[in-house]
Amino acid sequence: MKRILVALACLTLLGCASFVRPPPTPTGDLECLGAPGARPTVVLEAGAFGGAADWSLVAESLVEKGYQACAYDRDGLGLADRHEVDRSPTAIAARLHDLLERHGMTAPVILAGHSNGGLYIEAFARMWPERTAGLVLVDAVGTDVRNHPLALGDLEHEARLAAFTPAARALGLTRLVPLMDDISPAAEAAARRRSAWTRRASIQAGLEEVRAFVPGLPAVDALPPLRPTIPVAVIVASRSPGAPLARDWRAAEVAPADRACRAVVIDAHASHTSILDAQRDHVVDAVDWLNGARPGAGVSRC
Repeated sequence: MKRILVALACLTLLGCASFVRPPPTPTGDLECLGAPGARPTVVLEAGAFGGAADWSLVAESLVEKGYQACAYDRDGLGLADRHEVDRSPTAIAARLHDLLERHGMTAPVILAGHSNGGLYIEAFARMWPERTAGLVLVDAVGTDVRNHPLALGDLEHEARLAAFTPAARALGLTRLVPLMDDISPAAEAAARRRSAWTRRASIQAGLEEVRAFVPGLPAVDALPPLRPTIPVAVIVASRSPGAPLARDWRAAEVAPADRACRAVVIDAHASHTSILDAQRDHVVDAVDWLNGARPGAGVSRC
């Protein structure tokens, strides 16, 4: 499986360099590296059970290229306090919109979503297209998964596996999850990620998100469709692209690019998590492409 199964596999058998800052408080606030400039800020949305620490290597690489990069922990995850909130994809997108508003970020932003985070940024772009300068879908799940039975079945199986995370936490097994990713965290982010996987609140919040994910697909699909004028960069990460399941996932992932006026698809020989670490240059390349680099890459239809 390609989504949270990377993390959950270790449970059935029994990070990254951080945003360097003073000792964190559990605010779940927007965490930005780099200064705003002429190019759109890049807002990074993590996948299931993930948070800002998942993106920190990518963020550092983006800053080196002159971008401002911002990430955050969703409610209850990572360092964020947990509240009784709606965890449907549309509600998560609305809270991201409110977070950007509170920080005065009213200009269009580039949204990058990894894994389940792809659906959250798709919902944002459907609801606020004028605030969306482009989408970077990083081995991401979107509403098109509904049209691909193998991928949808995989996603549903993943949700069933996620139900075991509270029991795994009680046994102390979730602390092993960050060690089994293809991400090599520095000490600060490693500790932050381990904390996310051992905190009861984080596990519960992540499980509630996963439970709301598949049922939330129709609600996102009922929103106005993505405007074809929003450019889309898709990164497909796979180390076995010929497998039937991998082919079905790829078809679902590239579908938004097929409908966009301007789009690029990057096939990366990477795992679902190494795309945020050793192969993170693909993410930076996708952001650069959205900003006009390599104009001959991709397609322009309208």
